[in-house]
Amino acid sequence: MASITELLSRSQEGQADAVQQLYAQLYPEIKRVARARLASAGGVTGLNTTALVHEGFLRMAEQAGLQGGSRGQFFAYVGQVLRSVVIDHLRSQGRDKRGGDQVMVTLSAAELVPAAQSSATDLIAIDRALVGMRELDPALYELLEMLSFAGLTIAEVAELRGVSSRTINRDLIKARGLLHALLGEAD
Repeated sequence: MASITELLSRSQEGQADAVQQLYAQLYPEIKRVARARLASAGGVTGLNTTALVHEGFLRMAEQAGLQGGSRGQFFAYVGQVLRSVVIDHLRSQGRDKRGGDQVMVTLSAAELVPAAQSSATDLIAIDRALVGMRELDPALYELLEMLSFAGLTIAEVAELRGVSSRTINRDLIKARGLLHALLGEAD
């Protein structure tokens, strides 16, 4: 069986069989990430885990090859795609215009943003702040994607990046500060 990194490389070259093998190998993990994504959104009416995974994969398949040269980068990308599916679904429901239901927004167990009752509008504001963060500091953005949306642990991210957990924790503090600043600007 081919390694994830090898399959990612082959899929970026446009080899359809590599994309299929990658999807088959990682489906359980992608489904776990989708489940976490929906839970962090407080549950989304009309969108279940399987539908989120399938819609996310369709979006990834539309790209010219999958993004990410490593397992960590790939899962950061998966987290980004799944988050965009949830945001688009909320927007299509028009919940942000009507005030919508209250949803729990937590970005991770690492408490990137304090858990609080929030509306879909707040979730969309977080998405906008993350897009701004991606432009300002792609490495910190990728760190948040891997920890918050892809569900990797600090130890897993440290191993993937080849640094210590203390380094990841320091970067996480920077990422939190930048995200809070960007959320302040969004208000």
